[in-house]
Amino acid sequence: MRVWGRGSRGSLLYRLALGDAGTTALAARDGAPSTGPAPIYAQVQALVDGPGVTCR
Repeated sequence: MRVWGRGSRGSLLYRLALGDAGTTALAARDGAPSTGPAPIYAQVQALVDGPGVTCR
C-alpha cells in the first residue's frame, strides 16, 4: 500500500472503537441483541501479550 504524505490513522481507530462502544451500550440498555461478535478475553489478552509489545 502506498501512502502519500504523512498522517495518523490512530484517531480513526479510536473513533471507530468509541462509536462501536456507544452503539453496544445503547443496544444493551434497550435490550437489543449485540451487533456483532465480541472477542473473548483470551483473544484480547493475546493481542496485549503479542510479539512487538513494548509498553509494559
